[in-house]
Amino acid sequence: MNGNLVSSVSQRENMEKEFNQHAGHVKTYFTLNGQHKVEIDGDIATGISFSQLKMIREIEGKDILSDYSVKYEDQYINHNGKWLIKNRIGHFIIIEVRQLNN
Repeated sequence: MNGNLVSSVSQRENMEKEFNQHAGHVKTYFTLNGQHKVEIDGDIATGISFSQLKMIREIEGKDILSDYSVKYEDQYINHNGKWLIKNRIGHFIIIEVRQLNN
């Protein structure tokens, strides 16, 4: 974020643990995926995609919205006929956090 590395996770078990810990604090979320450009070279590929993520967490009884605009730089691999993400770098371009007035 802002040009700084804030997280680096590898291996399925570590990714699942980190995701579940983070998701456990999220009351609800919304994701909108945008443009996705992929260049394929045999069984490897690279891609760039964009997402808008909105997450609501409850803090001290108030709903707090975190709104992220993200650019992903991905490397893919075709493994046993399935395309998988081998590596992903997320650039959090815009981050806004505010209390929702329900």
